[in-house]
Amino acid sequence: MVLNMLLAFFTSLFTGITLHTPLTAWFTVGLTGMLGWSVSRFLAYRNIPELLAAVSGALVIGILAEIFARWQKQPVTVYIVSGIIPLVPGTIFYNSMLQFLDNQYNAGFALAFKAFLIASYLAAGLAIVPLILRQIKFFWSRGKHLEKKR
Repeated sequence: MVLNMLLAFFTSLFTGITLHTPLTAWFTVGLTGMLGWSVSRFLAYRNIPELLAAVSGALVIGILAEIFARWQKQPVTVYIVSGIIPLVPGTIFYNSMLQFLDNQYNAGFALAFKAFLIASYLAAGLAIVPLILRQIKFFWSRGKHLEKKR
C-alpha cells in the first residue's frame, strides 16, 4: 500500500511538472494526488462501492486543492488537474477496448459504461467542493451582515 501511495504521489507530481506547475507547488500537487488516491483505495478495500470511493477521493482532492490554492496563492486547477490523474479509470477503458477487439461487445460496453460512470463521479466530486464553499461563504457573510444591522 505504501508503494502504491508513493506511486500516486509521483504520478501527480510528474503530471504537474509536465504541465509546468510552479516549483513551489510540486510537493503539494503530489500530496493532493496521493491523499485523494489513498482515500479512494482505503474505501474500496473496506468494500465501499467503487463509485462512492471514487467520488470520495475526488472530494478530498477538491478540498485539498482549495486549501493549497489559497495557501500558496495558485489557481485551483494546478492541484485538481494533476491530483485527479491517479483516479482516472484508464485501466478499465483499456480493458473495455480489449473486450471489443476480442468481439465480446457486451463485456466491452459494460466496462466502458463503468469507466464512464467513474469518470462522471470524479467530475461531480470535483464540482461539488466549490459549490459547497460558495454556500458557506454566502451564509457566513450573510450572518456577519445581519450582526451589523443589530
